[in-house]
Amino acid sequence: MRHEEKNNGQVKNKEKKKMSKKKKVLISISIILLLILVSAGVFYFYVRGKIYQQNPGASQDVTYEEQPGITNILLIGTDARKLDEAARADAIIIATIDNNHKKLKLTSIMRDTLAKIPEHGEQKINAALAYGGPDLLMKTINENFNLNLNKYVMVNFGGFKEIIDEVGGIEVDIHDYEIPELNKYIGEYEKVKSPKITETGMQKLDGQQALAYARIRKVGNGDYERTERQRRVIDLVTQKFKDLSPLKYPSVMSSLLPYIKTNIEPFMMLNYAYTASKFPSLTFEQLRVPFSDEISWGGLYKNKGWVLIIDKEQNAKIMRDFIFDDKKPDANSYSVKEWKEKLASYLNENNEHIKENGPLKEYDDDYIPPATSSKNENNTQNSIQNNTQNKKPVTNTPPKDTPTKPTEPEKPTKPVEPVEPEKPTKPVEPVEPEKPSKPGNGESTENEENTQGSTDKPQNNQQQDKAHRR
Repeated sequence: MRHEEKNNGQVKNKEKKKMSKKKKVLISISIILLLILVSAGVFYFYVRGKIYQQNPGASQDVTYEEQPGITNILLIGTDARKLDEAARADAIIIATIDNNHKKLKLTSIMRDTLAKIPEHGEQKINAALAYGGPDLLMKTINENFNLNLNKYVMVNFGGFKEIIDEVGGIEVDIHDYEIPELNKYIGEYEKVKSPKITETGMQKLDGQQALAYARIRKVGNGDYERTERQRRVIDLVTQKFKDLSPLKYPSVMSSLLPYIKTNIEPFMMLNYAYTASKFPSLTFEQLRVPFSDEISWGGLYKNKGWVLIIDKEQNAKIMRDFIFDDKKPDANSYSVKEWKEKLASYLNENNEHIKENGPLKEYDDDYIPPATSSKNENNTQNSIQNNTQNKKPVTNTPPKDTPTKPTEPEKPTKPVEPVEPEKPTKPVEPVEPEKPSKPGNGESTENEENTQGSTDKPQNNQQQDKAHRR
């Protein structure tokens, strides 16, 4: 009996270990998913308070490291139905875990911002995702704003809806001018189940309604308010996770996995979460780029459609001051005069484009522009480099071509000018022998012979003339 009890005890211990491992996996994966919303710190904080208290032994064999300094993670929202298909970024947000100042931060970059995309020239910054995925988008942001992003989490619309439905929806204050656009986006999705919004004020939105709310664009202050809505939704979802029952974690995990892509290792995600969980406040400080419409201009530009041209140098400084030095920007953080000088050159180029190509066109939101001349220039440079690399076989061909250069001896065809010997037709002047006809005064026979000879010679001369003419 004791032996059986001992075996049963060992089985139970093994089961506990298996369960603890499963919980660890659930926690790590869940944190990865929730970092999409920059709520890893919040989630981890509550997981430790709820899960680990129920099973204190679960965390004994795992240690977490507080991450020093500042960690930036690019959060990407895409309108693609599948994560691997080419599509533009609909939301571009930098999540910052600032352990220097013990703060969480969100910095959103407006998707229509005109930026230089490596090998694609100037395009809307959200097109970088369509051209080269998250890596190219990070590279574009780094080169335009002097950053060093190397971590990302990407979620598509399906995941966005699932996240909000899993937390039971969010409550949002709806304005009257937002309702038509909100309902328009609700109606865009297949198999629509969510009802349309009919009233203003605080409304509880499900996943589909909340997604439509975050996509509202062409009302109020346009894309400026759009990015504010996106950050508001993230903040509301984060707060909802505080009250999420641990029993919901498995369903959250299974629901979100198909909609998420990241290059961050699970254990590192736990370390980031552990770092954030120690902050005194788990609310987010927020920044929008461009910071002010006084250092940006929106309108139709060349063949790019509607774009937002910003002072990248000034906005990059504002962004870096906010992320790294915890400085909140104000009206003294930028120079309008400096921006107007830069904008003038953009507008001059735009006017020249109109003169050469006619009126400007506006494109649909899902339009992905083709490669630009800058890429073609790079292609030509590449082809030149390829030619230089193949120079060795090319050096063999010149010797074959060089003998053809002796075709220059064709110039010695001038000796062909000896056609001038036609001038020696003067010897034909020996027709003068006709003068000997003078002795024919008394000799009729000689006259006859001479006349016969004379008649023959001119014929020969005519034949010679014809021959020479030929």
